[in-house]
Amino acid sequence: MILLPNSIRTTLIQLTIAKQRGNHAGIIKEEVLHMNKLFFVSALAICASANAAVAEGFYAGATLGSVELDVDDVEVQSTNLNALIGFEVNQTFAVESEFSFAVVEDEIDVDGGTVDASTNYAGIFAKASFPLSSEFSAHARLGFVNVTFEADGDGGSASADDSGVAIGAGAQYAVSPTIAIRGDATFADIDGVDLTTLTIGTVFSF
Repeated sequence: MILLPNSIRTTLIQLTIAKQRGNHAGIIKEEVLHMNKLFFVSALAICASANAAVAEGFYAGATLGSVELDVDDVEVQSTNLNALIGFEVNQTFAVESEFSFAVVEDEIDVDGGTVDASTNYAGIFAKASFPLSSEFSAHARLGFVNVTFEADGDGGSASADDSGVAIGAGAQYAVSPTIAIRGDATFADIDGVDLTTLTIGTVFSF
């Protein structure tokens, strides 16, 4: 916290002395500039403190990994880029959202032909962390995901989506106080459709 000095009394004293000497105008100008500078510095400090307080606890990251969808003896595996954003309630508990988009599709055989297929998903999770050392920690996740399957071939394109409960586990290594390497495995069984994801990437804390 920045405390402004008690400059009002000092200013009055200096004005009285300056008036007696006949040059109070210069003193007034100097004190006004000084006060403006103090208020400006104080405002910047307050804004910086407020921004830090708002951002504290939030984290975001980007990961890359494989997403495997297994349904009716058909296995679809795509390479996905994932975005992660979360908020740490305390050192143990956090809430986070994850969004996964296919960047490399899978080519599968269907009725003698081939189609390009991929899986995207979005989820929200509660995460519990367990520190193992000052840099290394393990975590478990429980959440809800919405999975979208897309296929495109000579006969046209199709898509389907469904939602369900997902569980996961992972580990994180802190490279610095604000940067960590994180790996996750996530699993879901949605009406007979098995989803398995394996990801690794970087997380930034604010």
